[in-house]
Amino acid sequence: MVQGGYLEIGTEEFPYNSKLTITMHGDKKSPYLPTYGNKVLAVRFGQLEMHGKPRSHVWTDMYSTAEAGATSITLNTVSVDNDWAIGEDIVIASTDYDGTHSEVRTITGVTMRSTNPVITFDKPLEWKHFAATETVGTNGDFIDMRAEVGLLSRNVVFRGDPETSLKNLYGAHIMLHSPGDESVVGRIENCEFTDVGQASMLGRYPIHFHMIGTVAKSYIKNNSVHQAFNRGTTLHGVHYLEVSGNVYHKCMGHTMFIEDAIETKNLIENNLVIDTRASDSLLNTD
Repeated sequence: MVQGGYLEIGTEEFPYNSKLTITMHGDKKSPYLPTYGNKVLAVRFGQLEMHGKPRSHVWTDMYSTAEAGATSITLNTVSVDNDWAIGEDIVIASTDYDGTHSEVRTITGVTMRSTNPVITFDKPLEWKHFAATETVGTNGDFIDMRAEVGLLSRNVVFRGDPETSLKNLYGAHIMLHSPGDESVVGRIENCEFTDVGQASMLGRYPIHFHMIGTVAKSYIKNNSVHQAFNRGTTLHGVHYLEVSGNVYHKCMGHTMFIEDAIETKNLIENNLVIDTRASDSLLNTD
């Protein structure tokens, strides 16, 4: 627990560039902190700084359609060849009538074809992923429809233990809470969160800003959150928080959750949400 203290993994000016994995262990029976729970990084009257290696692109879309069986995709962007690396994981969004047809693949190569990057990966696609511009009607109207592609891997990883988290749907979580404007500062960017959130548990979300008030000094930017068992990011009773450029994949329940509708002046933009899964707990809309 960070109480009145400071936890730093890199800074805005000097991000953490080496590999770091934080693994949280525990289950429902483990000792817990009142309000904050267990298997948790809890921040109260403190400051959390998590700054992974910056990435040129955290998500983009496809340049051309990839058929089922393809082992590569072409991206609709200028270049990722100096950034997306062999061994890293990507997710490709579904473009058919079943949102669960998203696919995660491990990069085996990055090359350039003309002006577009080509990503090759470890096994063939199971589904077709569409990318093209469709003309509609006779007035020259068009719809640009392209499968999005998100980068899941980051050098700083916060996760629940892989042995039990998925089996029990009981992962790690980060909760920032203390009364009073700016009583907590949380700056989280370019990090990866997986096996996170605790299913059927109120308030146990992967990244959770809870009843703080004004948090203008904080942000959640350019992270990936995947395999989450209870929503993705929750804003509860906070104002002026920036949530931008994040990639979310396979989060159970509301991926971006604004809890009480009293939250104001928050900036939520340019996030990619893929393959949200139903949850049998909490709200009916989850």
